[in-house]
Amino acid sequence: MGADALTPWQTTYARRPVAPEVCAAMAEKYAALAALVALPSGPAQNAALRAAARRWPGCLREAQLVGPRLCEQRRVQAEQAAGVEARTRAQWLAGDAAAVPLWADLHLLLADQSRWRLRTLGAADVTDFVATLDEQAQSRWPGAEMLAEVAGPQVRVRQAYRWLAAQASLPLADLNYLLFARRGPWDARPGDPPVSA
Repeated sequence: MGADALTPWQTTYARRPVAPEVCAAMAEKYAALAALVALPSGPAQNAALRAAARRWPGCLREAQLVGPRLCEQRRVQAEQAAGVEARTRAQWLAGDAAAVPLWADLHLLLADQSRWRLRTLGAADVTDFVATLDEQAQSRWPGAEMLAEVAGPQVRVRQAYRWLAAQASLPLADLNYLLFARRGPWDARPGDPPVSA
């Protein structure tokens, strides 16, 4: 999508910088994922897996699908970015380390949904979801009508992926490829809203 075709919320997303502390947190995540592999199977590993999944929702799937070599590469990219001036999301997406900020954003979106589900016992009303977000979470999501149009009416994991793809001006399959470094059944499905929404 050309820069002149971006919606205001896509432009805002593209221009928003990725703070060095966000990069440091992503480096910490990848270090934690590497440490999980070294733990012996059992209660300690199970507790560490649960802690990682709570702190960085989706990270276990990422680690499973991309593997330790790519996780290590992402850790190095995040660590290097933590020590330099912040770059915009557009700059990250134009480079070879796009997964770092995309995952940072996706972890937050998935955490918002998870907290909401715990409060509402799994109800799936997008209007209620958007209305009950705290102020910080509201900055990550659009209004209910736009969210339903762009990412679907159900509050589910796929909605978070679709909203992130829309903000980043990416087809869902391209976002998933950047996140998981492979194509898979999580790509476009019947009933998904159109990419141009």
